[in-house]
Amino acid sequence: MQKVIVFAAMGMEMGGLIYVAFLLGRYLDQTYQTKGLIFAALALIFLAAWLIQIIWLARRFQKEAEADESSPSDPSSSSKP
Repeated sequence: MQKVIVFAAMGMEMGGLIYVAFLLGRYLDQTYQTKGLIFAALALIFLAAWLIQIIWLARRFQKEAEADESSPSDPSSSSKP
């Protein structure tokens, strides 16, 4: 369940990043007269960073799942001498 919450929150995070890129990009575009280029660059940079974080989290969850599968799930079922 925790993994579902983490990935659901990632969507909200992406929206927040795009909103910040919009606000910052709009301000910088108006200041430097770049006609939207700074906003586009910031949006792409934030999107790339967000995708890298998604990949990192997916790999971490996959490693945790593999570790859970390889370890015995019930310690009382192991044979004792």
